[in-house]
Formats: sequence, structure tokens, C-alpha cells
Amino acid sequence: MSYTYQHPRPAVTVDAVVLRIKGFILEILLIQRANEPFKDMWALPGGFLDMNETLEEAIHRELEEETNLKGLELEQLH
Repeated sequence: MSYTYQHPRPAVTVDAVVLRIKGFILEILLIQRANEPFKDMWALPGGFLDMNETLEEAIHRELEEETNLKGLELEQLH
């Protein structure tokens, strides 16, 4: 199939908001970006979907790649 742009589908991303309560303080998990753009800036963990990957598969993969967290129970927000 021929496309008029470089990628055969739109670029879709996922981001995770991981929260915990420690004492009486609500904490949010952030990563420090390793690459440009915005290298060294703080961000939510996430990234682009791979071909034939579901949103759920993508966020689990990204969380493990960027934070080494696995097996979290996640809920999609719309």
C-alpha cells in the first residue's frame, strides 16, 4: 500500500500517571527525558505505540522500559 507520508498510520502515544500516597503526601512518578526534544526535562513515563500493539501493551512496555515497573494494575482514563 502506498502512503503520502512517512508513516503508515498516525503517531499515537501513551502516557502513565502513576500516583502513590506516602504519609499524607500525594506523589507522582516522573522520568527525566534522555533524548531531545526537551532532554533532561521532567515528564510522565510514556511513548509511541509500536505497530500492531494495543494501548495497554504499549503503556506496560513503556513503564517497564523507562522505570523498570512491571505488573501494575492500570486504568485507562478517557
